[in-house]
This record gives sequence, C-alpha cells and structure tokens, in this order.
Amino acid sequence: MNPKKMNLIEAGMKLIAEKGYYRTSIEEIAAEAGVSKGAFYLHFQSKKDFILTALDHYHEEISRQVEAAKQEDLSPRERLARQIEVVAGYLYEYKDFLTMQLRENITMGTQSEMAIRKMKREHFFWLRENIIAIYGSSMSPYVTDLIIQMEGLMNGYFKWMVMDDMHISGNQLGAYLVRRMDDVAAGMRRQGEAPLIKEEAIPAMYQGEQAIQDILFSMKSTIDSVKLPEEKTEQLHEAMAVLLEETGKEHPQPVLVQSLLVHFQRIPELRNDCEKIAHLMHIDLLE
Repeated sequence: MNPKKMNLIEAGMKLIAEKGYYRTSIEEIAAEAGVSKGAFYLHFQSKKDFILTALDHYHEEISRQVEAAKQEDLSPRERLARQIEVVAGYLYEYKDFLTMQLRENITMGTQSEMAIRKMKREHFFWLRENIIAIYGSSMSPYVTDLIIQMEGLMNGYFKWMVMDDMHISGNQLGAYLVRRMDDVAAGMRRQGEAPLIKEEAIPAMYQGEQAIQDILFSMKSTIDSVKLPEEKTEQLHEAMAVLLEETGKEHPQPVLVQSLLVHFQRIPELRNDCEKIAHLMHIDLLE
C-alpha cells in the first residue's frame, strides 16, 4: 500500500478509536496525518471509503498473520491453537478501534455488506479446514455444528477481551478452546448425536464454493505427500493460496481458476481433483 495512504489510515484509525467515527472529521484525520484535506481526497473518496479501506487493510493483515501461523510445523490441534493465539494478539493490538466498531452503528451500505459476507465465508472455511485437519472424515456429519459451536466459544471470549478489558493469555486461550472443541466432538460421537445442521441445510453462501474448497484442501494435503522438488512444492502452495482465495469469492473468475489449475493438472495425483473442480465450475481444463 502507498506509504502516504498507510499513514492516513494509521493516523485516522487512532483518532477514530479515541473520538468515535461520527465525531471525527476528515479535516481532523488529515491534520493527524500531517497532510492537507485535499491530500486525503487523493486517496479516499469519502470518510466511508476511508473506513472501508481501513477495515479491509486490517482484515488482510490478520489474514496474513493467520496464514503464516498455518505454515508453522505443528500438529493440526497445535496449529489451530496457534492461529487463535494470533487472532487474540491482534484483538489486543487494535482493541480501542474494535471497541469503537462494536459500540457505534456505522452504516456503510452494500459495499460493507459484501465485505462482511466475504469475511464470514473466509471464517467459515478457515474453521472448516482446521476441523477437517484435526478430526478427518470421522466428524464429517458434524462439521457445521462444530464450526457454529467453536465460533460461539471464540466470539464469547473475544468480546470479553475487547469490550470488558479482560486480559487472557493468547497461548492459553488457543489451546483451551481447542480442548473444549475436543470435548464437544467426543460428546457427539459418544452419544451418537444427530447433526442439527446438515450439509444440504447450510446457507447458499457457504455451499457452491464449499465443495470446491473441500477438494482444494484435500489437494493441499496431497501436495506435501507427493515427492516433488522443493521449489515446485512452494510454487504449488502459492498457486493454491490464490485458488482458495478466488474460489471463496461470491463470483470467482473462471478464466483465473482455469489458468491456476494448469499448475496442478499435470501432476497425476492431482489430475482427478482438477477435473472435479472444472466440472463444478462448468469450465474446461486448459491443455
């Protein structure tokens, strides 16, 4: 991001966290950043555009940190605990700004709604990937129920941390919540519970891309099991990250998915999965 634009975001978010969104003017944001009001409009169309850009920036930043944690050499349970620890640290770092968001009713319109839908989908698939990695197929019928219950646990503790200034050590919280999820999963299996939310009942925003992303997550695991040069493996993981991001969108670009699948379809162990994705997206594989 442009350094001047980043400077405006950092200065403006600090000011908004202190004064509130509605009580902070564009003039004050510009002054805090040490630029003119005209310079502000070189980067943002309005205060709403400013806040949406800032929210997107912070979301991308925490996503980057979580993705880095996912790459650490840990067991699936330890990896999820580590990712929760990263999120908790982020919450503490931007606690004042997050408190302002929760307390003020800021209406951003359609663009904001789309951003929130995107974040919810990403959060859903983030938890889904981790749950599948931990429990495998044994908990497949309960995946959505586990996602909902894990979301409830995390949101409850995160709200206490932000709104009630409750300090909880991030590394303790992550491991603690993963153990609670283990308790829930074990109870479901032991009692033979019927899932409350079945696959066909989940909202449409989680369905079309869900099957595709399940295949991609499986391919992601296969990449590490196939004996390939280290450079090639890294290249595939980079392409996979873009594929996961693109197919998680409400309207993924077929041409982009086609071009990315070329990296995988020439590997015999991944060819069948590529064909499944092409079928689900109604596209042809590029030969």
